[in-house]
Amino acid sequence: MTAASKPTKTKRNDLQGIRGFAILSVLGFHFYPNLFPNGYLGVDQFFVLSGFLMCMLLTKSQKLPIFQIFSEFYIRRFKRILPLYFLFILCTMFALYTVFPDTAIFQNQASAGKALLFVSNRPHTGDEDYFEKLSIAMDLFTHTWSLSVEIQFYIFVPLIFLIGVQFKGSMRYGYYTTLVTLSFILYLFSPPTVSFNSVFARIWQFLIGMMTYFISRSRFVQHEKSIRRPDESEKSAEDKVRLMEENQDLTNETVDKTANLVTKFIILALMISVVLLPKELDPVSARFEFIASIYIITLSRAFFTFFTGVLIVLSVEDVILNSRVMIYLGDISYSLYLIHWPVYAYVKLIYKSNFWILTGALLVSILLAVVVYEFFEKWYLKQSNAVITVLILVLFLSNVFYINKDTIQKSMEKKEEIALTPKRKYPRLDEMRDNMTLDDAERMNAYWNKHDHMGPELQEPNGVRRHPDHKWFDFQENGIEFKILLTGSSYVKNHHKLIIQECKHRATSISIDEVTGCEPLAAPHKKIDNGKFDASWAAGCPAQLPEFVDFVNTTQPDYAFILTRWFAVGEPYDTNENDLEHDSIYIEMKSQLRKILPNIKRKLFILDSFPRTNVDNIKNIARQMKEGKKTMEEINKSLYNPTSFERGRRRHAELVKKECGSKCELIDYVDAFWNKTMNAFQYFDNQGFSYFTSGSHLSAHGLEHVRPIYKKICESL
Repeated sequence: MTAASKPTKTKRNDLQGIRGFAILSVLGFHFYPNLFPNGYLGVDQFFVLSGFLMCMLLTKSQKLPIFQIFSEFYIRRFKRILPLYFLFILCTMFALYTVFPDTAIFQNQASAGKALLFVSNRPHTGDEDYFEKLSIAMDLFTHTWSLSVEIQFYIFVPLIFLIGVQFKGSMRYGYYTTLVTLSFILYLFSPPTVSFNSVFARIWQFLIGMMTYFISRSRFVQHEKSIRRPDESEKSAEDKVRLMEENQDLTNETVDKTANLVTKFIILALMISVVLLPKELDPVSARFEFIASIYIITLSRAFFTFFTGVLIVLSVEDVILNSRVMIYLGDISYSLYLIHWPVYAYVKLIYKSNFWILTGALLVSILLAVVVYEFFEKWYLKQSNAVITVLILVLFLSNVFYINKDTIQKSMEKKEEIALTPKRKYPRLDEMRDNMTLDDAERMNAYWNKHDHMGPELQEPNGVRRHPDHKWFDFQENGIEFKILLTGSSYVKNHHKLIIQECKHRATSISIDEVTGCEPLAAPHKKIDNGKFDASWAAGCPAQLPEFVDFVNTTQPDYAFILTRWFAVGEPYDTNENDLEHDSIYIEMKSQLRKILPNIKRKLFILDSFPRTNVDNIKNIARQMKEGKKTMEEINKSLYNPTSFERGRRRHAELVKKECGSKCELIDYVDAFWNKTMNAFQYFDNQGFSYFTSGSHLSAHGLEHVRPIYKKICESL
């Protein structure tokens, strides 16, 4: 069969092979960044291929009316991209709510919302770095930035194309070359964040793909003309000449194919070498290295972009790109690109950087991509436009609901709370608002740490000092039922405004007395836990024990609250917990209680012991959540000492049982701060707002967290 009679192949398997090479580069970069430090260039190849495909689609419909050109283009592109993309977001959010640590939820809810609207290429902050996000692997939608860039380019690519078709020949190439040059200049001279994320700084890569299509199409047309058979009525002599020319054409075609094949292998070898190049760019060590790194990255991107276009033009089949493996990898590349990153992020978060586990995760990603491609992609691509439209709407709305389910749930709970409870007569102590971010948490935590328990929002005005020699204050209230007393350590200053707010409607007066670092029931006797706590600073507390008794005796309250952190009551036992009758701390607690209790008319509330904070770690909560290097469980465990507080609880329980009876009641914070899901204490909320200050007091947010306890107490008086 002559060349003239061979059927023309319309499907370019080598393009799928290039996609396969691109996805392998990206996978290598993500899963094995030390082995494939330049694998990120695979995304640049995807941009070139996308430009080629967009130009092909627009060329096929260029003779249609303008409105139909736009509609045909967007229908075909959205049909290809949106169903799988929206399904990926939905499944990823499901995984986030079910198998990922709670720490990851709030950051990814925002990221999922941006991904859903195709604005993932817009950083949360001006100094956000894509490669740092990759190393942290907390954001499950980090990789969707490239889809956002592509979709944003769809907005104006039809217009670029329609202007371009008005030019002929070299004028058209000049038009596209001008746009490429302008975009590349923007890329070259913009800040790294802009050059990486901006669609305008990436246009040059899409346009090279479009120019590649025009070049390939022009070569194909010329080839078809050169092999067109002459009319059979020509003379036999002319037939002989024609046959000689055809044989020469076949020889030339063979030579061209060989040359193209060699060129293709050289380019592939160079590309593979760049991907495998063990050069790690470090743009932060020095300005010279930063400039050099940017220069190398720019050259690498230009190299990959340009030579991807050359590979497309050289359409001759080769054993690498046209192999079945590479073609199939190209077929599943879209599914694989979307799926692999959440799988990698989960494994990196749970198992750190174990090579074999990461390899297993890579294989799982490929397997999932095969399943999705075979049973979902192939299925929806065969459906009608009407079915696809319904599918896209259902998936989009499901995502909107699922991403915002916490906000919706809180809103419903808030409305229900408003309907069932009286309207608050005072603002929240912590000034919390809806839609606050980790940046807000970092700011508020720093403020609470700085002002600690003396913050202006925690101070109740109009207290009247009762005695010049004592820090006794009385607050006259409008209630007509009870006199209430608060005594203890600086926890009294920390808590007094909250309790006044909840109880003042029933109190005639509320009196407070605080002695920093001291407890009304016992004074520190010795060091705690092998010297971890030196009680020497509290040497004055024994002398303060009569002060507490005197204050209660003078006030004669109906109800009293003892509010302290545990120091003395948590000291080690003299013998053991079953021999408290011979324990010096317990004996002192009994003695103090017997002096205090008769002067309280109705009931004494005692704040029970709970784990003390590790004050050095409180200030790091929001920052660690933003970095994503630690799970919520890990951050929580660094915030408190889970031991020793049980001794205070044991002594309190025995005291109430044997000395107090129904006239005493313990206020228990353990239940308030215990997270059943984590099976641990939780000293900050899921948005990064701390319940405690670096001074070991409750923050304004922590006070709001325990407010229901005091609301219930005050209502039950």
